[in-house]
Amino acid sequence: MIFYVLLPFAAVLLVVFQTTLADVLFNGWLTLELSLVVVIYAGFHLDLVKGMIAAFVLGLVFDSVAGAPLGLFAFLYLLADLLAFFVSFRIVSEKLYLVAGFALVCSLLESLALVFLYRFAFEIDLLDDLLFVFIPQALLISILSVGFFYAMRRVEGLMYGETMQSSQRAGAFRISPEA
Repeated sequence: MIFYVLLPFAAVLLVVFQTTLADVLFNGWLTLELSLVVVIYAGFHLDLVKGMIAAFVLGLVFDSVAGAPLGLFAFLYLLADLLAFFVSFRIVSEKLYLVAGFALVCSLLESLALVFLYRFAFEIDLLDDLLFVFIPQALLISILSVGFFYAMRRVEGLMYGETMQSSQRAGAFRISPEA
């Protein structure tokens, strides 16, 4: 229950922090999407319902702060969480190079979805930004995901004495019995 109470506050803090940090470090040139890294982590380590709720809330908060059309990032984060959830059955999140590759693919797919949506819905051409903005952003997200997954594994080690395996977190299939 505490997860659902604290989630909106944590989402606002995370999105404001990532937006402020990106403005300070990159002067508006790149977006530092720590929220996407958290969504990927939630897809790998939470059950389906909690992960989807976390992705939806983070997406709505990011939509509100970024000025994107309402529901755009919420939808993209839901898809990323769902993809991470099903990929987590095949790859182990303890192998950080696989996590980095998956985060890179998710970030590139999100960027391509944004390029196509803005091109067809708003007639804004973002293809020029693909090479100089979206690819460095995707590389940065993949590096940050490795650091985030490593740090969270260390936190688990401090809290539980050792890290738990992904399949031990919420049962065999990680689908909550509440659903």
